[in-house]
Amino acid sequence: MKQTNKKYPLLVSMIISFAIIIASLFVLGFAGMNMGTSLGGGSQFEVNVPNGVSTKEYVSNIKEALKENGYTFDSSAVEDKYVAIDDEGNFTKQVVIVKISQKDLTDEQKSALIENIAEALSIDESYVSAPENILAQTTGKNVLSLGLAIGIVAIALFVFAWIRYDVLAGLSFIIAFLHNIILYLSLTIVTRLELTLFALTMVFIFTLVMSIILIHIYENYRKESRLHISDKLTVAERMIASEKQGVKPFAIIAIASIVAAVFMLFVPLGAVKFMALAILLALVVTGYTALLIGPASYVALLDIRETRRNAVLSRNDTVNKVIKKKIKDSKKSKTEETVEENVTEEKPEVQKEVKVEEKKVEEKTEEKKTVRKTSTSTNKYATRKNTKKKK
Repeated sequence: MKQTNKKYPLLVSMIISFAIIIASLFVLGFAGMNMGTSLGGGSQFEVNVPNGVSTKEYVSNIKEALKENGYTFDSSAVEDKYVAIDDEGNFTKQVVIVKISQKDLTDEQKSALIENIAEALSIDESYVSAPENILAQTTGKNVLSLGLAIGIVAIALFVFAWIRYDVLAGLSFIIAFLHNIILYLSLTIVTRLELTLFALTMVFIFTLVMSIILIHIYENYRKESRLHISDKLTVAERMIASEKQGVKPFAIIAIASIVAAVFMLFVPLGAVKFMALAILLALVVTGYTALLIGPASYVALLDIRETRRNAVLSRNDTVNKVIKKKIKDSKKSKTEETVEENVTEEKPEVQKEVKVEEKKVEEKTEEKKTVRKTSTSTNKYATRKNTKKKK
């Protein structure tokens, strides 16, 4: 398996994500989270709209009055209104419901709020009801249950990916899963969108959608790896080819979500418009995570594993060479010691044989000397005898 190339955008993607998360922490520290009353609770009051008056104008003036006096309100809830109609079809009552995040207001604060709203709308204070505390629709138990559900799904995805692909695929699923949730919350804080129960539900649903897209991409990557196992393709190139197959299901989901969100934006209710914005934000984060962060993290983990394997193999080759050299030197040393021992053991016998040979050589030398002396004496005797004959 070849290692990744430098074109894969993991580093750039992670820098963008970390920048958004850090920015959200700064915003959270200075401005806090724009938490809707469905999560944090707050106060609620009603404003009666006289017959024949446009509620849109009232809503705009109410928002301006709340901003000027430092109240945090649910922009979607300010537009919640109901109209009472009698049996004859005549309008008898128009009411705008206003929810603010401040709760446990004192009597003085309530009186000041009623006075400010009445002044902004140029109506009598009797048209504005006294603010009352409202409880959060989501309790701590509900949040805990949602967190538990997210944890169970994350573990289930990790186990599935580990069994189906490998442990690194499971880790990349966890990274993508957490990234999708954290980035959505960070963008919610930065853009000052209200964090409501519907927003949390959307991020959870779209995180599951992201997981399905990742499974589709990893399945294609698995097929590509089996079909092109002998090709000279890098891990990143195979993953990019697999991502192209994963764009199609995401495009279908994206088109359906965008169409639904556009229709919702034209509904004249703030709550519905907010739902549309929550869907669009979740869609953007899901696409970013499913097509970049998840596959890129898997490629990076595969690259790290391959690098470590190569390092281990290289180290093992070096160790094997050293071991072979030591074994060879050890064998050579043992051979030399064996030869020396054999020579040492055979040395007395060899010395005896050498002495015997030396004696034989000496005896032969003595014999030669005796033969020479004898021949010399014989020659002298013959010479003398010849000399005497001549005389």
